[in-house]
Amino acid sequence: MVQYIAFLRGINVSGQKIIKMEALRSVLVAAGFIDVKTYIQSGNILFTTDLQETSLLILRLENLIEKEFRFRTDVILRKVTDIESIVSSALFSSLRKDTGEKYYITFLKHEYPEPLTIPMFSKNQDVEIIHQNHIDFYSISRLHKGTYGFPNSFIEKLTGIPATTRNPNTLEKILKL
Repeated sequence: MVQYIAFLRGINVSGQKIIKMEALRSVLVAAGFIDVKTYIQSGNILFTTDLQETSLLILRLENLIEKEFRFRTDVILRKVTDIESIVSSALFSSLRKDTGEKYYITFLKHEYPEPLTIPMFSKNQDVEIIHQNHIDFYSISRLHKGTYGFPNSFIEKLTGIPATTRNPNTLEKILKL
């Protein structure tokens, strides 16, 4: 049995792709997933399964969501041990500075094999990628013209791969479930 965290991309945003977490939990439990828990409405699901083929597990989850909720969304999957490694890393600890900046980790659906020259900045310099390991990107968001940059669209355009972004607090709270 393996514990996973599934991050759903782009649900419950601006009235689009609405999924109630209670309904999502019920669908996954009925499909045989164990110890299903969700955290906030942005689509963070902690569960246990004996399925270990990541691509097949992602496809199964995406198909379940499409069948039950009548739309397709990308599922980005990580083992709980992967997120535990991120949260316990020195780099993650360095994101805790109280500087008025915002910090994020962006998870790609699959690997991006190209190395980046770090740091890498968005056009407006409101997003700075400070670390990349081919599947996860760490970034800093800065205030620009009254709003903070959000790294998800920048990283998706850069890589051409579906992604979803979470802040450090969310990851820590998911692990506490």
